[in-house]
This record gives sequence, structure tokens and C-alpha cells, in this order.
Amino acid sequence: MDNISHEVADTAIGNTSIDNELLSPSEKKEQALAQSKVVLDSLPNLQENATLVKQDTNATVTGADKPNQSTRSVSQKAPGSFQTDTKIGWSAFSKLPNPGEEEAVTELVSQLGLDSVISMYKGTRTSTLNQDDLVTRFLSDAYYGQWYHNAAVILFSVLFTWLITKLGGGLMGCLVIGAFLSTYYQTSIRRLRRAMRDDVQRELAINRLETETESADWINHFLSRFWLIYEPVLSAQIIGTADAILVENTPSFLDSIRLTTFTLGTKAPRIESIKTLTKTEPNVVCMDWKFSFLPNDTMDLSERDVQSKINPKIVLTIRVGKGFVGTGIPILVEGLEFSGHLRLKFKMFNEFPHIKSVEASFLEEPHFDYSLKPVGGESFGFDITNIPGLQSFIKEQVHATLQPMMYAPNSFVLDVAGIMAGGIDLNSCNGILIVNVHSATGLKDVDLFGTIDPYIRFHVGNVNNPIAGETKHIEDSRNPKFDQTLYILLNTPNDILCFDVRDRNVGRTDSSIGVGSFDLKTLAESDNLADGLSIPIMNKGKNTGEVKLDLHYFPCNLSAKQEDGTIITAEESNSGILRFIINECKDLGSSQKNGGIGIPLIGNNNEISAYAVLKVDGEQKMKTSVFKRNNNPRWYKQTEMFIADKTKAKLSVTIYNDNDDDKVLGQWESTLDDFEEDVFISGQDWWKLKDGAGKIHLGMLWKPITMTGFVEGLNHSGNRPPIGAVRVHFHRANDLKNVEAMTGGKSDPYVRVMSGVQSRGQTEHIDDELDPEWDQILYIPVHHKREDLVFEVMDYNDISKDKSLGITELLLKDVMKEIKTEEGHLYYEPTEDITRTAELVNFEHKKDRGTLTYSASFIPAMALPSFKDDKKKRDEENEEAVSQSSEDPEVIEKPAELPEMDLHGETIKYKVHPINSNKVIDLLAYESGILVTTIHSVSLPDSQKFTVSLFVDSNDSQFRTIEQKGSRVEINETGSAFVKEMDFSKLVLRLKSVRENDKDEKVYGRCALDVRKVVEKLLMKNEGEDVIEEIPLLECPGGKIRVSFDFVPVVKFKLDPNESLENQGSLTVTVLKASNLTSADRNGTSDPFIRFYVDGQRIFKTETYKKTLNPVFSKDEVFTVPIFNRIKTPIIAKVFDWDQFGKDTLLGEAVITFTGSEVETFVATTKEYKVDQGGSITLRLVWKPELIAQKRNNTSIFSATTRVFTQVPGNALGAGGKVLGSGVSAIGSGIRGIGKLGKRSPTSESVPKVPSVPATREIPATREIPATREIPASDVVSPTSTVSKERVSMDSSSPSSSTRQRSMEDGGAIRVELVEARNLRAMDRGGTSDPYCRVRIGGKIVHKTNHIKKTLTPVWNESFTTKLNSSKAVLDIKVKDYNKLTDLDIGEHQFNLLERVRPDQPFDGWIPLVPEGNGEIHVKVTYVDSDTLSNKSGFFGRR
Repeated sequence: MDNISHEVADTAIGNTSIDNELLSPSEKKEQALAQSKVVLDSLPNLQENATLVKQDTNATVTGADKPNQSTRSVSQKAPGSFQTDTKIGWSAFSKLPNPGEEEAVTELVSQLGLDSVISMYKGTRTSTLNQDDLVTRFLSDAYYGQWYHNAAVILFSVLFTWLITKLGGGLMGCLVIGAFLSTYYQTSIRRLRRAMRDDVQRELAINRLETETESADWINHFLSRFWLIYEPVLSAQIIGTADAILVENTPSFLDSIRLTTFTLGTKAPRIESIKTLTKTEPNVVCMDWKFSFLPNDTMDLSERDVQSKINPKIVLTIRVGKGFVGTGIPILVEGLEFSGHLRLKFKMFNEFPHIKSVEASFLEEPHFDYSLKPVGGESFGFDITNIPGLQSFIKEQVHATLQPMMYAPNSFVLDVAGIMAGGIDLNSCNGILIVNVHSATGLKDVDLFGTIDPYIRFHVGNVNNPIAGETKHIEDSRNPKFDQTLYILLNTPNDILCFDVRDRNVGRTDSSIGVGSFDLKTLAESDNLADGLSIPIMNKGKNTGEVKLDLHYFPCNLSAKQEDGTIITAEESNSGILRFIINECKDLGSSQKNGGIGIPLIGNNNEISAYAVLKVDGEQKMKTSVFKRNNNPRWYKQTEMFIADKTKAKLSVTIYNDNDDDKVLGQWESTLDDFEEDVFISGQDWWKLKDGAGKIHLGMLWKPITMTGFVEGLNHSGNRPPIGAVRVHFHRANDLKNVEAMTGGKSDPYVRVMSGVQSRGQTEHIDDELDPEWDQILYIPVHHKREDLVFEVMDYNDISKDKSLGITELLLKDVMKEIKTEEGHLYYEPTEDITRTAELVNFEHKKDRGTLTYSASFIPAMALPSFKDDKKKRDEENEEAVSQSSEDPEVIEKPAELPEMDLHGETIKYKVHPINSNKVIDLLAYESGILVTTIHSVSLPDSQKFTVSLFVDSNDSQFRTIEQKGSRVEINETGSAFVKEMDFSKLVLRLKSVRENDKDEKVYGRCALDVRKVVEKLLMKNEGEDVIEEIPLLECPGGKIRVSFDFVPVVKFKLDPNESLENQGSLTVTVLKASNLTSADRNGTSDPFIRFYVDGQRIFKTETYKKTLNPVFSKDEVFTVPIFNRIKTPIIAKVFDWDQFGKDTLLGEAVITFTGSEVETFVATTKEYKVDQGGSITLRLVWKPELIAQKRNNTSIFSATTRVFTQVPGNALGAGGKVLGSGVSAIGSGIRGIGKLGKRSPTSESVPKVPSVPATREIPATREIPATREIPASDVVSPTSTVSKERVSMDSSSPSSSTRQRSMEDGGAIRVELVEARNLRAMDRGGTSDPYCRVRIGGKIVHKTNHIKKTLTPVWNESFTTKLNSSKAVLDIKVKDYNKLTDLDIGEHQFNLLERVRPDQPFDGWIPLVPEGNGEIHVKVTYVDSDTLSNKSGFFGRR
């Protein structure tokens, strides 16, 4: 049929409209140009006067060839195709285009002028335009006409008569020729007269139309009869509609407004005259109508009609007061009159219904009159329009409202074609606009007070229109990342989308930062998709920032009409727009059911003031106004909303009584699927209410929208699943800005990765360095191709806020590309790895100082085709199979075929589900992936202000929720983190307060989970099931957090062994012996000792062993050192010969390596290492994988905090189990780089203890070594775990810090007990003293005992506990003699904590006072858990 239609269209231009919808706008334009050129070629006199818009048109059409929608020629037709010369319609015989082809007519008007085109279509015969004879080809119409036909006939008759006579013919032959001639002449003259008469009548009719008006008595007669039938129905409809409007707009000071009486009377409106305008385009009919509604005019009525006439009357009852003291005031409106002069313009086209649009406009201000009697009623009421100025004021307000709508030259346009086709509903939405709001950048502060807390409001049309959508607000950010999806309902895609970026303020009106806009018409040019938009926002003509977003428009599915007239229904979809209508209720509160017996309610049903609330999935979508004092309320209110999946949508309507403390009068509940079936299949309109009496009238309209691949890409909370992760290797930075120059220092730089306002990870900071080298790798999950990352170099500060040193951006399109399959599935592939040295800029993108060198690559996540699409195809195949084999009882549904490979071509690993035996993806078979964590809610014992942070194998949070407040808070936020090694990874969630100083945070609770155990639970759940777990919070009695998880494996990725978590941890070294060392003394021996170095920094020194070349070291020669990468970081052992007077002599060096192939994890290994100058040393090494973090602490002590992994590979503890004791436990007091060990965990009692570590004797004071910083270490989450997982606090060393310290961090905490003194020197005349003891640390007095009178052996028994840092590890103990005027010094002692005290070995003894002989003092010094210093709980701390 298509080929036949195209071939018919080759000869009949009228048929080109059949496939006109298939043409693009440019093709339609070319067709219109070609058709206008044909007309011009056929009219040479008009062609000379025409001014063509396009002189170089590509259309090459001769006067003999009719143009059509296709430029196909005969040679292009398929062999054997149907050939036809069928001509259809008048346009097949004329070169004039069909007036319904708007583009062609518009082109003609633009080239020839309106008058010329009107004359062409004025109804004249078209034969003059279709002549193709020899005369018309060579003579203009000035030299020929139809006269020559008559002359030719006469000449032919004369010559033929002469010929007959010449040949001997008689009179009879001449008479026959004369008869033919007279018949022809009579017929010709008759036709001429008829044509002249028709032309004259036509011209007279046209002139009459242009100069005179027509009466419409026939239609007025029809209206007079029809009005009596239709007026009561119309009045009832008006009352119902008006009451619903009045309820919505009743002022608060009134009780109710009700339209109690309404009639328009018995006299029908009248059309006075109609005038038709003829000088219009050929496809336009324009008429001027004068009409009136004068019900009080009785001049045209008979006496009988006058007697039975009813005048219009409207009574509006306004009720004031409340309850029994209220009363109704009737307001009467009568004497209505109205008349106007309206111009109607009908625009036609060549498709059904052939009326494209109707435009209406008043040519002059309409006249209206009425009587308004607010008091006194009909008999005694006073018409207030008689008040001077009031009526004129009301009329002016009415005209001012209507003028921009439909007073000429403005007009009201009604799209008839769209309404008839069902494609456009002017009162509802016809499509959904998906707005993916990514971020805003460079926002400028237009507010002089406070910070910028931006959010975005979206409007359709202009910013003064109602809010169509609004994002969440982001606190204190000039570059906020929203990462939010909004659904905006649109009536038409030909509007303007406006967005207003605003600053949220507390206690005052929010201020506008700037406004941007986007013309939605341009979406049609790019398949309704605009991706990666960066739209500037303006404020008073100045650029105030930029918004990044994506737009995707989905129109509603419409029904279509085929050529044969059959209607194809709209394609069904589970996503679409729901219009929900609450019409009315009846018999509310008429009875109350009690035990199945209806009991009438006491009181008047008019005391019921009902309103309705609509909820969808528990979320309120609409609330009606209160319909006062009626148990049959009418609301007629509707709302529209986007439904992502109607199979899961649950609807409920609850009716409340406003007069009875919102008592529930009844409820209605249903799923959307069931409700749709009730309405459209069962035809149900009314439903009985539950939990009350009465029934409710509801309605709905479902507009399906096909959104294949889009809705499936969103989870229930609107968050997109990860598409992969970006691996960023930060090498170094150079020539950074020094922001600490004023204080005499240098910047302490680190790099953090920002995704909007979320910090997704950061490097360790390096102290006092403007050219830092980090050599650190971070993995950042990404969820959208527009989720660009910002690398911000920061200066670390102990107490104050960190300062920015500059930023640079990484666009994801630089490391990945988007690929779309033939089925429409999207996935992302990595491109070449990049290495850059980027210049740093500030937030205004102006060049700043310094460069950052980094490498980046993309790691794709497993991408699977949409299972919903596959299921749909299977269902269609099954239905087809059933229809073809309906008699075969063995036809069964085809089983689902799981893909062998994902979209990347990687083989998918499956396993059998342990419960339902289905094949599922074996997530445990993937070592690396992305853990997606949704935080649903938090319950606390009391109200707090907090955020929830997420950590996975990181010292820094990788996701943080927005700030929440309360004791039971719904959060529903989703964060993701990269899992490098599932066997070792741990997830930590931490609730903490947020203060201005981010380093001083109070922890309210925490929980820790093994990632592997989380994934194991994911494998146990059923497909499509979301399992929400409720986890108790540690350190928060009664606190709980509800979370759910998902794990997305990554493909095309193999973890570099250097990055393995197993290569980071702590190494415990026991020095056993040395053999065959080089002799350095004259006696052939040496006095050897060994110094150990890591990265050039000395970490431990053994005792000196005199006069031996084969020393055997004592059991105390043990130390533990944190190692960030055991592959790249060997330990250097330097053997020295001690010299009492000279410089120590180097006897040789040994490189101690302990890679995975040399030292097995958790297993004690004894190895012998060669010394380069001769001999060897033997060491026992134990490697324990732990998370290591550095912390700046203004200390020269090399310290680190660690975390024990909960999963021991192969569970092979063996001898290595000793490492889990107190010696290196990260759950105790931490690990001091100089070798001191932490506090034993109460959960590690089953593990043997490792010997303690002696303190170093020498600490290089020339270089500070970073200490540890706060890390979210792991907790015990399973009673079967043999590994302690108590955390270590790592907050700032600031004295004002409220978070708890562990004993080995920042110098730890000590408990000092001053017991007694003896043999003190006598300072008084009586040979005694009044002694007391004062203890000072770093110039600050931390304790002073009471003085004991007249004794040289005082007993104080006083103790105190204090925090220390490693730079102040000396106790200045001084004993003094108390006097009223001046105290005298007895003696003092400098007690070095580093040399005398260990965490597992307190000091208890007598120490001498200086000067010698002035006595001794008995002290006890013990390292304690600094939890005792504060009641504030730290992360992994104890209350």
C-alpha cells in the first residue's frame, strides 16, 4: 500500500499530505518552495513581479512536472511495482497547491503577496491556469481568448462549405454544415451566458459579504427552542463547578461561601449579525459576530412569553461566624445583560478534522450590566452599583483582566486539531520533563550576611509562575553538587524552562542568586534530549554562576489513526502521568457502625465540614479545602503526578471532619492497578468508605509514557547506580602557594577529591612542603557521565579550618566513553589512561599558583541489559506461541536466559541460589567492586544534631549525609565507596556532630560491618527484594541505624599488588642476634649496637653489647613500626661500634625486606640478613595488615594508628596469632613509632601475648615526623571473631579537643601518683620542713600537693591524670618548703617518660632529687586510656 500511495502521489499533489507527517521540517520547506515555483512558472506575469526569498532553491521542477513530498522518479520504482495514472482531487488538475498545505500557501504569500494569492483562489475557473495548447505557449493572454475558438469554427464552416460546393455537393450538404454551426454557436453562447451569470452572482455575493452583514434568524430560532432544554443542565453544572472554586478561595475570616441559587432565565442568547471577511489567506475563514444576552428585553416576545418568562437570578450565600452563632448573608445578583462584538478566525488544513485552530478576540470592549444587592434580598435590597464610581471601577477591573487575553489585537487560541486528536489537553500535562541537576559552580554571593546555602527552583514559563520543582539545599557551598532528579510535568514542550538559584536564609526571606532559562523548543531538534548543559545564571545583567544539568522530555503515548480509519490505542507503559480526581462524597456521618448495627449520630449532619487528603505511597499529594456544613461535600479537585511504576503505587484517600478535631470520617485505599481496572473495565464511579459511613466519587486518567532504560536506571530513592570508578594517582605538586608565610612556616598540603560538596577521599598531608610528593592512589565511584571531579589542594591546620591552595577539574569524558548498543542499552568503556600536570586555579577559574601532577583512569562497573526489556520480549514471544498453538496443552513459558557476558564482553560468574535454586551472579567471586549503602533512618535515645559518615578502608569519610536533627530521623540518602579487596575491607558508619571546626566532632554512635559478610547477605535475598537491616549503634545505648546495601562488581580491573591492603600494616621486629661482625677495637672485638631506619628516619636503637662480635640480644629488643607499603619500604639496619669518646663506627648495613613472598601474614618468620661489611643479623618478623594513617602533631615521634583486618586469609593464624595480642593491637592505645605498644583489648585474651617493646634512646630532633590522625577503625561485629576491633581515637592534639586520645597518640595520657618522700633536706630552724610537691609539664603546672607540716618524710598519696604530647614528655618534679612569704626549693628531678615508662610496664620507684643529697621521692607513673579524661565518647572509644 505504501508503494501505491507514493506512486499515486507522484501524479496527484493532493495526496502528498498522506505521508506529510513523515517529512522533516526542512523537507516540508523544500516541498513548499517547489510548489510555489511551479505556480510562478505557470504564471509568467506574476513571476516577473515576485520577489523570491530564496533565489538559489534546490528544487528544479518544470511546469509539466508536479512536485511532491519525495523527489523519487519513475526509474526509482521497484520492478513489477504497480503503475498508475490515477488522479485524485482538483489539485491533480491544477498547479495551485491545496490551501490546506500551510507551508506552500505561506511561501506563495511571501513571494506573490496576499492579494495575488487571494485572487487565485477566489473561485474563478481554473481552466485558464491549466491550458497547454500551442496558442498559450506563444501568445500572452492579451492576444488570445475564447473568441478564437468561435472564429475558427466559422472559418472551418465556410471553407468546408466551399469545398463541398467545389466537389459538386448540393444545398443539403450546406444546410447540414449550417446546422452543426448553429448548434455549436447556440451551445457556446449558452455556456457563455451561464458563466457570465455565475461570475456576476459570485462577485455580487463577494461584495455583499464585504460590505453587508447577515442575519442569523435560523440559528436564533434553534437556540430559543434548545435553550429551554439545556439551561437547567447548564445551571447545575455551573453550581457544582462554582461551589468547588468557592471552597478553594474562601477567605479565612468567613465560614463558607455557597452558590445557593443560579438560573440564566428562559430567554436564550441571540446572534445579532454575522459579517464575513473575504480578504484572507486561502486556508482562513474570518467572521465578525455580534451577539447579545438581554433577558430583560421583552420587545421581541409575545404576551404569553412575557407572562411565562423567568429572569436570571444568582444568590450567593456568605456565612459568617462559627458554629451556632453563625449566620448566612444572601447576596443577590440579577438584571444580567451582556453584548459583544467578537471576531472568529478559523484556520483550516488538509487533515482531519480540517479545522486546525480557532482564534477569538473582542473587537471592542463588551458591554455588561447587572444589579448587585448584598443586603435586603430581592424585595428590599439596595443595588450597590448605584454608588458613584463603584460600577465603573468594577468594569475597569474586568476589562483590565480580559484585555491581555482576548481584546484585539490579542486573541484566545483554541487548538481544535490537537484536542480532536486527543494529543493536547489544555488543562493537563502531556509529557514529563526529566531534569537531572548535577551541580552549580562559581556561585557569587549577593547577600551581605551569612553563607551561601543554595538550592534551585524550577518554573515553566517565567519565574513568577508556580514552582514546578525544587532541589534540596546545600549548606555553605559556592560549588554545590545536587545530583538530584526532578520530574516536571509539562503541558507543551514549546515553553520556557526557568530556574532560580536561591540562597536559603533562616529568619528572613530567601534571596535570589541568579536566574537562568532554557527554551524547550530546541529539544525537538535533538530527539527530546539535551545532555551536558552548562547554563549561566544572571542577576541584574551580571553572571553569578553556572548550572550543570541534563534535560530529557518524554511525551505521553497517544493513540493513532490509520489510513483505513482504525484506531491504534496508545502504547501501554507502567510509567506515566496519573490525573487523580476527587469529585464528591455522599452521606458522610449518616450513621456510625458499632458491632454491625447502624447507630444514628446525635446532632446535625450540617455540622460536618469535610476535607479529603490523597496520599500516594504514603506521601501526601493533594489536600482539598474544607467544604463547610454539608455531609455531601463537592470538591471537584484534581491533581496530576508522575508515577514511575504503577504496579507498585498505592493510593489512599482519607476524609476528615474539620469541626471535630480532624476526626476520620472514612477511608478509601487501593492499588493503582486495581483502581484503573475498577474505573475503565468495571465502569465504577462510587466507592464505599471504610471506617465510616458514606461513599466517595473518584476518577482518574492514566497517560502512559514509555521511558525504556530510564526508569530502570533509577532505584527507589531516585539515585543512579554506579557506572564505574575513577582511579586517581596523585604524584606530586609543585610551587604551591604558601599560606603560612606570615607565621614563619610553610603550607602543609594534601589533595581532596570533591564530587560537588561531597569529599570522596583525600591524600595524607605533608608538613612544611611546597613541593610535596604523595604517590597515593584513590578510587572514586561515579554514577553519571557528567559527574566531573574536582581536585582541591588544601593546607592542613591543626585547629582552624583548612585553606584552599587551588583546584583543577577532571572531566569524565577524558577517561571514558559512552557506548549504545543496537537494543538501546548504554554502557561505558575506559579510554586511554591520562597523566597530567594541571595548573591550579581558584574557584572563579582564575589562575592560581602551583601545579598538580596526577594520573587517572576509568574502571567500568558490570553492565547488564535491562531485565525488564528481556522479560517483555519473552512475554510477547510466549503470547504469540500460545495464540498459534492454542490447542496444544503443552505450551509453557520459555525460561529466562541469563546472559553469559555483560555489555563489556566480560564473562559473568554465576552460582546457584541456596534457597530457590535459581542462578544468581556470584558476587563473592569478584574481588573488587562498589558498595552502595542506603541510610534509611536513625533512632537515638535523645534528640541530636548529627550527620552520618561512611568509611570503607579509608581514614577519611567517602560520603556524608546532610545534617539532621532529632531522635528519630528519616534520612534516605545513598552513598557509595570502592572496595579494593573484599576479604579485607570493612564498612564503618559513624554518627557525629558537625561543628564549625570540623576537627572537633562529637561521636554519637558507630557501627562496623565486614564487607564480605554484607555481600553474603545480598546473595541470600530474593531477586528484586530490598532487605533493610537494623543495626545497633555502639557507644549509643538504644541507638539504631537502618541501612540497605547493594554491591556492583567492576570489570576489566586487576588490583596492583603494590596497592593491596595486605601490604599496609605494622611490622613487629624482634632482634635476636648478630654473627661474625667486623672488629673495630684493638682487642679484636667491638661494642655493637644497631639502629633501624625507615625512609631515612631512625625508629629504634638496641642496647650496646660490650666486647663481642656475636651479640645475643635480650628479649626486650623488640619494636613495632607502621609500614605504608611493605613492597616499597624496606627497613635499613645500621650496625655501629660504640665509642665512649669518639664518633661511633659504622660496622655495616643490612637491608631488611619483608614482602609477601618473604614474610607470611600473621606468621612469625625468623630470617638472617647479611651485613654489607661482613657478618649478619638474625631477626624475627611478624607482619600484620592494618590501615595506617598519618597525622600532623608537631612532634618528632614517628607514630601511626592502625586497624586490624577482621578477615585473616585462610584463617591461618599460627604463630602469627601472637601479633594480635597487646603488643601491636590497634584496639588499644595505638602504636608509637618509637616502639611502644598499646593497651590489650579485652577481646584478644585467647591470643598469646607478644613481648613488649622498649623505648628508643635517641630521637632525632632535626625533623618532625607526622603522627597519626583520626581513622575510622573497625569494631567487633561477630562473636566468633578472634580479632579485636576496638578503634583508636585520632583527633587533633589541640588542648581544647573534646575527643578522646589513646595513650600512645600525641604522647598519650599518664597517671602520676606522688606517694611520699624521704631524707629531705631541713629548711626550717627547727630541723624540719613543710614539704609539698609541684609537677610541671612543658612550663605548665599540672599538679601541686598539699604541704605537710614539720616533717622530712612526708606522705602525700595524691595522684593526677593528664594528657601529654610527645614534644612534652618530661615531668619536672620539684619538692618545695612551704612558707607564708616565699617558698624555698628543696630539690627537683627531670623525669623522662620516654625512657622510664611503657604502656605495659608502669614505673614505680624512688627517684633522687637534685642537688644530690637533698632527698628522694617515691612516684608511680602509668600510661592510661585517655577515655578517663573526658566524658565525651570518641569513635571506637568507651564511655
